This record gives sequence, C-alpha cells and structure tokens, in this order.
Amino acid sequence: MRTSQQITRDVIAFMEPALRETTALLGQPVRRMVEYHFGWIDAEGRPSTPVGFRRRPALVALLCAGSSAQAWDAVRTAAVAGTLMSAAGTVHDDIIDREMVRKGRPTVWTVFGVPAAIQVGVALHCLAFELLAQDPRPVSAVLARRAAYAIRECCSGQVRDLETEGSSRMSLELSLELLESTIALPTAGVCVAGALVRGAGEEEVAAAERFGYHAGMAMAFFDDWEGVWGTSRDALEDRFADLRRRKSRAFAAIALQSRGPARDQLAAFYDDTAEPTLDRLRHVADLIEECQGRSWLEERIREHIRLAQDILPQAVPDPVAQAELAAFVDAIADELP
Repeated sequence: MRTSQQITRDVIAFMEPALRETTALLGQPVRRMVEYHFGWIDAEGRPSTPVGFRRRPALVALLCAGSSAQAWDAVRTAAVAGTLMSAAGTVHDDIIDREMVRKGRPTVWTVFGVPAAIQVGVALHCLAFELLAQDPRPVSAVLARRAAYAIRECCSGQVRDLETEGSSRMSLELSLELLESTIALPTAGVCVAGALVRGAGEEEVAAAERFGYHAGMAMAFFDDWEGVWGTSRDALEDRFADLRRRKSRAFAAIALQSRGPARDQLAAFYDDTAEPTLDRLRHVADLIEECQGRSWLEERIREHIRLAQDILPQAVPDPVAQAELAAFVDAIADELP
C-alpha cells in the first residue's frame, strides 16, 4: 500500500496533464496568471516547478471512486473541476485576507494586481462549470448543482468571516460554520462526486458525504493548527496570518471562553487595532495555549479523523482505495504532538 506522501505524488502526476490541458482553454492574459498560480511558470513567464501543492480535493475524489486506472479515468473530469474551483477560492481568499505568500511565492494579486486576480478567480470557476457541462453523463449535471450550492455557501461563510474579524466577541458557532462552509462541505462534495461517478447507491453516497465532511473538518482544523503551531510549511505560507488579521477562529473562541489574566490579555489583543509584531503574535499563540484553545483544537482534529475512519468502510467498498484513504486521513495529524 502507498503511503500518504506517495498517494499525493501519484495524484499530482495523474492530474497535472488534464489540468494543464484544461487551463490551456483560457485566453491570455488570464491563462498566464493561472499558470503562475499553479506554479508552472514564474512571474516573468519562465517555466518553474510547483512546490507545496497537496491536491486534496482531487485526492479524495479519485479514491472515493476507487483504486483502478479505470475508476480514476472516470472521475478525472470531476476532479479537475474540483481543483479549479478550489484554486478560484484560494485566489479570492488571498485578496480578501491580503495574503502575500502562497506556496512559497508571491500571491496572484500581489503580482498581477487585485482587479486581475478577481477575474482569474471568476475565470477558474467558469472553466470548472464549462468542463462539467461538456461531460455528457447525467451525473455531471448533479455534480454541477452540488458545486454551485457549495460555492454559494462558501461565499456566505466568507462574508460572515469578514464581519466578525477583529473582535474578542467572536462566536464559536459562526467560527465552526465557516469551517463547514469553506472546507468541510466542499470536501464532502468531491467525495460524493467520486461515489456518484462509480455508480454508488444512496447509502454509499450518503456515507461518502459523511466521510468527506469529517475528513474536511479534520483538514480545516489542522490548517488552523498549522497556521499557528506548525512548522513544516513555514517557507511556503505566511505563518500567523490569521492571528495577525485577528480573524474569528474556533480555537480562539474557545480560549476566550476561559477566565483569568491570560484570557484578558487575549481579549485585549483581539480588540486592538495596532499591527502586531512577530513577538506579540508568538505571545498570543502562547496565551491561546494557556487558555486551552490549542488542546481543544488538537482534540477536534483527532475526533474528526476518528469519525471519518469509522464511516469509511461504508463509503468506499474498494479495499485498496479504502486503505489509502485511511492512510491519508491518519496523516493529517502527523505533525501533532
């Protein structure tokens, strides 16, 4: 059986030709900007090697379809469409969050400007739906409707996220809803895509959806953890970005529910508007840990991994795909203490 790292490499190798072929349909200059986002060229248009991509939406879609070459070929279109939608969301998120670095290089908006980056995201979404519309199989219409719903919910979540930014009066409920709408539900959607394409019955489709939801929540919670306490992607992403923006996050909401001097210092930080120094951000991370926000977050990661593992046998009958999905989900927590 392949390790999680080997699965990721194989998914990238399988997806790359189809992804390049699809993005070649875009007109210039959007095509060049998309190629830059995917790491295929640098800002000057010279060929470059992509770094740091994990292709998680494609990976779960492919393995929910099965482990054979035939199964992967059948779900390739949906996996490419899901990857394009994920990329569109990332490009727009980077604008909203003023992220400067993504995958170890300047973000699209910092290189090409905000107006151009907005159009890149729109073009990627359009291209994804065009791809699904060109697929004559009836299942593609179902996937398009599900994808449209997921994107609409994601947009609502992003707006709510902006509304709660920069305040100690953050809501745990809204923070959890944000993770659901932006990561968990889209992950559930691509898992359903894999199940539907292989002709799964209603019970298997429902199980695939639940698996995707819990795997997505585990990934979402881990992304939050990685952004504060992780070190493996320091050279690829802007560490402490969410803390710097004082964004509403579930682990911070939990910490702010505690009592004592550490909680009061944490609340003062979230109500402040001054640009924090790196030392202050490190101190804030320590305060969150002291107020039990970190331990709560690590418990949630492990909980959703367990829930995903529990439903997996009902979601994916292929024993090889099932084992490899289990390895992938287990690996989410590899960096945790």
